[in-house]
Amino acid sequence: MSEQSQLLSTRQAATLLGVSVRTIQLWVEQGLLSAWKTPGGHRRIVQESLLSLLHKRQKLHPLTYVLCVNLESAFFELLQALCQQWNFPVELQQARNTVDALLMIGERKPELVLMGFDQPGIDMQLLQIELTQHKVKLAIIASDDPQPGLTMNMMWLRQPFEPLQLKTELQKLLFARLQGLG
Repeated sequence: MSEQSQLLSTRQAATLLGVSVRTIQLWVEQGLLSAWKTPGGHRRIVQESLLSLLHKRQKLHPLTYVLCVNLESAFFELLQALCQQWNFPVELQQARNTVDALLMIGERKPELVLMGFDQPGIDMQLLQIELTQHKVKLAIIASDDPQPGLTMNMMWLRQPFEPLQLKTELQKLLFARLQGLG
């Protein structure tokens, strides 16, 4: 994400959080939101601080639900720790296999399904089509380059795992979700 896209005006932040511009200004002055002023005196809010504040305000109701399918326990725990460290309002759930994932999706639709590319018996193109129709984003973890035809509407996370790449992709997802709620 470029530095420009990580910044919001006070009006944009107010709209996303459903509060007044003055409330955003007060939160900046109180140190609840990180911001800086342009040479013209306009505040620019750091998106990451807005996500952190949102996480604190919505402890019981995460903004985004991510279903992790067939990931190793240690990796899943790492993802949980990273989301907590970043103060992202994300709920992660672990499905042990694709059958569990289908049952869990039937109970509650995630905004993102995160899985390895090498899932036995799964047609990735068909899965992507189905998830896209239901407005669920797919994230694939793979050591190979993205497969042609599979990258549209999909996150492709490289192995070895780079937390910054996931952080950037989750920020995009969270802000898209936040804007969709507004």
